[in-house]
Amino acid sequence: MPRSPEISQAIFEDVKAVVVATLNIEALADDLGPETGLYGNLPELDSLTVVKLVVALQKRFGIGIEIDEIVGDIFDTLGRLAAFVESKVDWDPLGGVKY
Repeated sequence: MPRSPEISQAIFEDVKAVVVATLNIEALADDLGPETGLYGNLPELDSLTVVKLVVALQKRFGIGIEIDEIVGDIFDTLGRLAAFVESKVDWDPLGGVKY
Protein backbone atom coordinates (compact mmCIF):
# COMPACT_ATOMS: atom_id res chain seq x y z
CA MET A 1 0.00 0.00 0.00
CA PRO A 2 1.53 3.35 -0.98
CA ARG A 3 2.01 6.05 1.60
CA SER A 4 -0.30 9.01 1.63
CA PRO A 5 0.93 12.39 0.34
CA GLU A 6 0.62 13.68 3.91
CA ILE A 7 3.05 11.07 5.21
CA SER A 8 5.46 11.74 2.36
CA GLN A 9 5.28 15.49 3.07
CA ALA A 10 5.83 14.91 6.80
CA ILE A 11 8.89 12.77 6.10
CA PHE A 12 10.20 15.36 3.64
CA GLU A 13 9.82 18.12 6.24
CA ASP A 14 11.60 16.03 8.86
CA VAL A 15 14.44 15.16 6.47
CA LYS A 16 14.72 18.84 5.57
CA ALA A 17 14.91 19.75 9.28
CA VAL A 18 17.69 17.21 9.83
CA VAL A 19 19.62 18.54 6.82
CA VAL A 20 19.23 22.15 7.99
CA ALA A 21 20.35 21.34 11.54
CA THR A 22 23.22 19.05 10.52
CA LEU A 23 24.61 21.48 7.95
CA ASN A 24 23.86 24.52 10.12
CA ILE A 25 22.07 26.28 7.25
CA GLU A 26 19.08 27.72 9.07
CA ALA A 27 19.25 30.88 6.95
CA LEU A 28 18.53 28.80 3.83
CA ALA A 29 15.73 26.67 5.30
CA ASP A 30 12.84 28.57 3.70
CA ASP A 31 14.44 28.25 0.25
CA LEU A 32 14.91 24.47 0.38
CA GLY A 33 12.52 22.34 -1.64
CA PRO A 34 12.45 18.87 -3.19
CA GLU A 35 14.48 20.01 -6.21
CA THR A 36 17.19 21.69 -4.14
CA GLY A 37 20.57 20.27 -5.08
CA LEU A 38 22.59 18.90 -2.20
CA TYR A 39 26.01 17.31 -2.77
CA GLY A 40 27.99 19.54 -5.09
CA ASN A 41 25.54 22.42 -4.70
CA LEU A 42 25.71 23.15 -0.98
CA PRO A 43 29.29 23.89 0.06
CA GLU A 44 28.38 22.81 3.60
CA LEU A 45 27.79 19.23 2.38
CA ASP A 46 31.11 17.49 1.90
CA SER A 47 32.20 13.91 2.50
CA LEU A 48 32.52 14.41 6.27
CA THR A 49 29.11 16.03 6.62
CA VAL A 50 27.57 13.24 4.51
CA VAL A 51 28.61 10.87 7.30
CA LYS A 52 27.19 13.19 9.96
CA LEU A 53 23.98 13.54 7.98
CA VAL A 54 23.57 9.77 7.57
CA VAL A 55 24.07 9.28 11.32
CA ALA A 56 21.57 12.05 12.10
CA LEU A 57 18.97 10.56 9.74
CA GLN A 58 19.44 7.10 11.24
CA LYS A 59 18.88 8.49 14.73
CA ARG A 60 15.90 10.65 13.78
CA PHE A 61 14.04 7.98 11.84
CA GLY A 62 15.26 4.83 13.60
CA ILE A 63 16.52 3.38 10.33
CA GLY A 64 19.64 1.54 9.29
CA ILE A 65 21.65 2.74 6.32
CA GLU A 66 24.35 0.44 4.98
CA ILE A 67 27.60 1.78 3.56
CA ASP A 68 26.82 0.39 0.10
CA GLU A 69 23.54 2.33 0.09
CA ILE A 70 25.33 5.66 0.40
CA VAL A 71 25.67 6.48 -3.26
CA GLY A 72 25.89 9.87 -4.91
CA ASP A 73 22.45 9.99 -6.46
CA ILE A 74 20.78 9.79 -3.04
CA PHE A 75 22.33 13.17 -2.29
CA ASP A 76 21.50 14.78 -5.66
CA THR A 77 18.44 16.60 -4.34
CA LEU A 78 16.60 17.01 -1.09
CA GLY A 79 13.63 15.21 -2.63
CA ARG A 80 15.74 12.17 -3.53
CA LEU A 81 17.18 12.04 -0.03
CA ALA A 82 13.70 12.24 1.47
CA ALA A 83 12.45 9.48 -0.87
CA PHE A 84 15.37 7.28 0.16
CA VAL A 85 14.63 7.85 3.85
CA GLU A 86 10.93 7.21 3.24
CA SER A 87 11.79 3.87 1.63
CA LYS A 88 13.69 2.88 4.78
CA VAL A 89 11.11 4.00 7.36
CA ASP A 90 9.07 1.26 9.01
CA TRP A 91 5.47 1.99 8.10
CA ASP A 92 2.37 0.35 9.47
CA PRO A 93 -0.71 1.06 7.29
CA LEU A 94 -2.96 0.98 10.35
CA GLY A 95 -0.71 2.78 12.78
CA GLY A 96 1.18 5.18 10.53
CA VAL A 97 4.87 5.87 10.47
CA LYS A 98 6.93 4.29 13.21
CA TYR A 99 9.71 6.78 13.88
